[in-house]
Amino acid sequence: MPPALIAALVTFVAFLIGLTLPDLDLRLWLGHRSALTHSIVPACALLARRRWYPAACGVGAGTGLHLAADTFPNRMIGYATVKLPFVGALSPGQSYLWLALNALAALALAAWLARRLHAPATAALLTLAVVVAGAGYLWRTDGGWPVLALAAAAMWLVWRWRVRRTSLRA
Repeated sequence: MPPALIAALVTFVAFLIGLTLPDLDLRLWLGHRSALTHSIVPACALLARRRWYPAACGVGAGTGLHLAADTFPNRMIGYATVKLPFVGALSPGQSYLWLALNALAALALAAWLARRLHAPATAALLTLAVVVAGAGYLWRTDGGWPVLALAAAAMWLVWRWRVRRTSLRA
């Protein structure tokens, strides 16, 4: 199997793992919404070795979507707030900020790695697979609908900006 195909498959499988990885804190007795798992830390840990970069790319994208959905709980109290080891729970405002910033950082890391790792055609196919799987995840998870709406609005704004930029050049 060609290395480029292996890297793409590793990225996609790591993405699927990253979608649920943050909730591993429940099995590790860290308390729900542990800052260790509900952050960019797992993806950054995979940057320790260059050959793990495809996994870091996928975990970053999956974790970013998970954290984006977690930014829209029914209420940001108790169970929903982020817990820092040895410190305790963050306030609701700090929890929103923590989740939003880490979601953006994880997604930015994934996008940056994807551009470096994958050829344009492979990246386009991988992006399509991630969009479909990610939309399916967001469709059925709590907090997913607002993320889907924000993503749709962002895509529309980028499309409008590109159309306008192209028309100004002509």
